[in-house]
Amino acid sequence: MPLIHIEQISKRYSNNFLALHPTTLTIDPCCFTVILGPSGAGKSTLLRTINGLEQPSTGKITVDGRQLTPDSMQRSRAKIGMVFQQFNLVGRLNVMTNVLTGCLYHRPWYTSLLYLFTKKDYELAHWALDRVGLTDKAWERADQLSGGQQQRVGIARALAQRPKVILADEPVASLDPVTSEEIMGLLLEICRNEQIAVVASLHQVNLAMRFADRIIGLNQGQVVFDDTPSALSSDMLQTVYQREDENFQMEMAH
Repeated sequence: MPLIHIEQISKRYSNNFLALHPTTLTIDPCCFTVILGPSGAGKSTLLRTINGLEQPSTGKITVDGRQLTPDSMQRSRAKIGMVFQQFNLVGRLNVMTNVLTGCLYHRPWYTSLLYLFTKKDYELAHWALDRVGLTDKAWERADQLSGGQQQRVGIARALAQRPKVILADEPVASLDPVTSEEIMGLLLEICRNEQIAVVASLHQVNLAMRFADRIIGLNQGQVVFDDTPSALSSDMLQTVYQREDENFQMEMAH
């Protein structure tokens, strides 16, 4: 049974721009899926609709057997960890507190206002920090860490939710190549060892080819490829990155 079922969802913004054409996809448990495409292809829009950060204009989304609706939003979001391009940490707070906020998805809303955490929460946060190799940074301010370390904190925060899936929106776009490899390797390791599905949006072809079990190619809001990395030929890659108004130019991060 698919973990996530996306049925004919689309997204049209108020300026009439159609960011995502009607799209039907399924995401399987424990699979590392990369959504690949150029800037403006609709990758972030697709991820944000899955997480409920954007309301689709048409269609429906089912997460772990439950349709995503305003009434089910909190319960469904608890199963979906989110990792952001710009980390989305509270810089003035220490690393431990940032990770602990992942536990609040399973708590009444008022606990998030008061930062109320239990012993079990701290144990879970310590485990998550150990999982990403940052136990020695637990009590440092988040804004004192390097970019790669901050992204690891973001991953630990997602793990503290005990999610079924982690959505990673351009998780390495602001990182150097070596750190990018480390972060992608960590996400793959978590997918394999913790049995958590990962859906990562990328524009770096080399990383997608190396780490993905499955690649979904988006171009101008439409799925133009959906297969294993070995099936992504140079012709198909051109289709993924082809623009209407300019010559093909492959976007490869170095």
